[in-house]
Amino acid sequence: MKNKMLEYDALQSAYLLEYDRRRILNCADTFENLASVFSRMNREEEAVSCREEEGAGDRERTWNRRRAQESRSYYAFYMKQMAVLMQAVAKTPVQMIRLGGRREKQIVRALGAEGIWVQDIFLLRGQEDKLEVSISLCTKKDTSITIEEIAGYLSVLMDVRLIPEKRNPHFVGQDLMNLYFEEEPGFCCMTASATAIKENETVLGDCYSFFDQDDALTMILSDGVGSGEIAAKDANRIVDLTEQILDAGLGERMAAQMLNGMVSTEDEEVHMATLDMCRIDLKNGECTFVKAGAASAFIKRGNMVERISSDTLPLGLMAGGEERETQRQLQDGDMVILVSDGVIQDLPAGDGEFFLEQQIGKLAVTSPVEMANLILRFAIGQCMGKIRDDMTVLVAGIWENEEQ
Repeated sequence: MKNKMLEYDALQSAYLLEYDRRRILNCADTFENLASVFSRMNREEEAVSCREEEGAGDRERTWNRRRAQESRSYYAFYMKQMAVLMQAVAKTPVQMIRLGGRREKQIVRALGAEGIWVQDIFLLRGQEDKLEVSISLCTKKDTSITIEEIAGYLSVLMDVRLIPEKRNPHFVGQDLMNLYFEEEPGFCCMTASATAIKENETVLGDCYSFFDQDDALTMILSDGVGSGEIAAKDANRIVDLTEQILDAGLGERMAAQMLNGMVSTEDEEVHMATLDMCRIDLKNGECTFVKAGAASAFIKRGNMVERISSDTLPLGLMAGGEERETQRQLQDGDMVILVSDGVIQDLPAGDGEFFLEQQIGKLAVTSPVEMANLILRFAIGQCMGKIRDDMTVLVAGIWENEEQ
């Protein structure tokens, strides 16, 4: 009887997964259809525009039509990319297996002794053979426990290091809830920042973020053109939008493409801004750089330093396909460093980035905080304390997680 119930649960889970997959694919088809509609509208507008040009039509109306065509082209491109993303998610194979057997009984008994009632435990394996655990539970009366404590119990009971997924609640109550845990990634990261405001200004014109998502950390830095409140407004908007795009799962290169398209179709009064991103995959230690008009980044390994440069223009000025990705494999103890233009502005003319690269190699520190502060102090020293542009230094250090 129990085996039949387990088979029924497995069939029901498989059906629900397939049902959700089909709904995502239907939604992807809708986005693809909308992209086709916008493309078709542009072709029709192009035909009308050609006839008007032959008949010497109104220039202002023709210009407005061109702007509308550009906007529709971007909308079509974004919708096509959303469809591709949804299709990739829907086609990712997922196995959902009920734990069952002696192991499940041990977990239920052990958690029960801590005042936790367990209903179901499932193992999920999706992309890259990553293990996830789904567990339905609640606390008994007068019992209070955090999600971190449950992760600790499960790690011991299942003999694998588990951490809570980020969308779990912080506390477990008496209402039954589904919680999700995942294997701890192979690497951990520490971050630091150091900034200096341009003299005679009160607001930093740069904006930055360390965006934490799933098993990855993305360093985001935007340098607004000019200084003061106007530059800060532009840079803050770029960083906020970048976080939202990444949170939707679209990736760093797509973020640069979307923001470049958005800025290029806005009024000429809108100031351009740079965008510098580095995504560090904590599962395997791989990092990916995407730049739009940004200064060089640096990877420090001991006393060796690699410079990651790009000749791209700021957002709104990049040509299609210019937002290339540069990938590197990080090792235990490496540091990734991003800087705004103000940091290298007063270094020796000709190749200030090379000069900074040499200086970073001489710094014998292992703390990201010390590294960021020393680089900023060096840059301020080079300009004799006269800060002519906003300065921002971001540092991320990566280390392998110790095995149990």
